[in-house]
Amino acid sequence: MSINISILGTGRIAEFGYIPAIKQIDDVKIVSVLSRDADRGREFANNHSIPNSYTDINELLNDEELDAVIICTPDAKHEEQVIKSCKAGKHILCEKPMSTDVNSCIRMIEEIKKNKIIFGMAYNNRFNAGLRYIKDTISNNSLGDVYYARAILSTQQNDPKGWRALGDQSNFWAMSATGTHMIDAFRWFFGEPTEVKATTISPKFKSINDELTSLVLNFEDNLICEITASAIIPKANRIEIYSNKDIIIGENVFGIKTDESIFHNGDRVMIKPISSFFGEVVDFTNAILKKQSPRSTFLDGLRNVEIMVKSRD
Repeated sequence: MSINISILGTGRIAEFGYIPAIKQIDDVKIVSVLSRDADRGREFANNHSIPNSYTDINELLNDEELDAVIICTPDAKHEEQVIKSCKAGKHILCEKPMSTDVNSCIRMIEEIKKNKIIFGMAYNNRFNAGLRYIKDTISNNSLGDVYYARAILSTQQNDPKGWRALGDQSNFWAMSATGTHMIDAFRWFFGEPTEVKATTISPKFKSINDELTSLVLNFEDNLICEITASAIIPKANRIEIYSNKDIIIGENVFGIKTDESIFHNGDRVMIKPISSFFGEVVDFTNAILKKQSPRSTFLDGLRNVEIMVKSRD
């Protein structure tokens, strides 16, 4: 069975994440693209051999041959596009974060459930080899008792005139670009935090949204995880896990293209990196074919936004 997909948005994630991944997958075809700018949409479609480009999502969704959409638009667009896609009977893979606030996520979930849509949250880093090694090591209890973990990730998309910085299309900047991925990683590893504390500043561009946020997650008073998300410091991409007997350090484990290095108690772990977007799309399309939940669901999207919102309180 061939799955026909439309990509909503023509930004970096669509061009450098999803399109190369989908081209590696047999029986999955990109049949259309949505852009706010007609010329940009046509150019994008021509560059990537996509048959159709649209500026109106309603026209795009009228395609009876279309099976699913991948939403790569600014955060504030997600709710409307998800709800319309649900009503049109199209399955959805939605870029992070799920939306701009908790109530928006809840409204989306109601439509997803009502229309029996397969919905995947696009936390692509769950498919990166380094983070999967850490997850497997935690799951098989070979680490002992994990007491402390931390991660730092800075975005290179640090344009103070971009939509995340200006605040009209997102309630977050650094947290929307990078913090959401680290929250997801620690939830994936350890479950739900019982307490969240945060400090946020915007010292460089004085953005309405966060330029730098440090977040502390407390898990049942047994584990502390620290997250630092930045839109202003130089490149940083690191995760550390500390147990009563082991240390795992991961470098360059987040992102579209990774050059991952994992060290377990000082010894380098031999891993075979794959395209995380390839793994994510395969997981999503398999979920459609098998009528099952993908690895990351709307519940992950909701919980993540709940934590992000607490970082602003």
